[in-house]
Amino acid sequence: MIKNLFFRNLRAKGMALIMAVALWFYAISKHTGDIKEDLLLTINAPSGLTIMDTSSEMVTVGLSGPQNVIDRVSDMIKDNKIKARYDIPDINNVEEDNFKRTIHLTRRNFNFPKEIRINSLVPNEIEITLGRLESKYIKVHIQKNGTPALGYEINSEFFYPREVLVTGPVNILKEADSINTRVINVRGITSEQNRTFPWVVDIENNISIVKNEKFVSIPVVCDEKINVWFHITEQMGVKVFDNVKVNVFHPIDYKYKVKLKEEYISLSLKGSKLILDMLNPEDIMAYIDVSSLSPPGPYNQPVICKIPEGLKIEGHEPESHVDIFEAVNEKE
Repeated sequence: MIKNLFFRNLRAKGMALIMAVALWFYAISKHTGDIKEDLLLTINAPSGLTIMDTSSEMVTVGLSGPQNVIDRVSDMIKDNKIKARYDIPDINNVEEDNFKRTIHLTRRNFNFPKEIRINSLVPNEIEITLGRLESKYIKVHIQKNGTPALGYEINSEFFYPREVLVTGPVNILKEADSINTRVINVRGITSEQNRTFPWVVDIENNISIVKNEKFVSIPVVCDEKINVWFHITEQMGVKVFDNVKVNVFHPIDYKYKVKLKEEYISLSLKGSKLILDMLNPEDIMAYIDVSSLSPPGPYNQPVICKIPEGLKIEGHEPESHVDIFEAVNEKE
């Protein structure tokens, strides 16, 4: 019996369901919404020209339409699926290096769904400056960031090519002296990198100049890459070590007394800055060997210094005045 109740008037029930769904869609489509959104405007220049300046890069649009479509459009804008675009038609017989134009925005510059109505468009007129393009060879400037590892330095650098072919606005290229490479990170490099060169780096896609007392960066095109060599060496320096103790070496059964006039000396060392910074006066072995001297008598003797490999004594070799005389026999 339950089965009969379910299948009774099945056609009428189906029609009722279809009507209910249709009414639901009708109600949704009749419920309208409004939004205001900011869109980035892309302006494409014709062949042989480039965009040098615009009065505005953003456009604020006021939209209305069915709420479900408005919600979908809002999500599409967040996902960058809605575009604001203006393609400048070809301009023939351009003789000026740069010139101004006014463009007018309409609905066809946006890819909104057909159900959406544009209520406002601010601004709907944009002032643009167009520049005529040319190609020119310009000197390359290497950009570096950071410093080598502690105790190392860039001793020299070399790069090739020294000039590259750049395509950009005529009036900008006339004033440009050089174009930068992408920034090369030299932070923490050591002499081990000498074996990994050359580094291949790209050219920046803009040129910066001072124009009308303002710093201006203009897009350009350059497809060349630069080979860069750096010669990394240990950083060298000079450091003075004061109060280095001078020791006296002689046989164990030495029968003479030795007196130094200079028991402590100052020592100037030259070499790797990294080693110098780690070295202390106590780490330096300085001594005079009197074993070969014929006592008694005064002597001026060179001070022998044991220093780490790679370091050298800067200036004159240190000396000390030595007095050698017979020891007094305390038993007498």
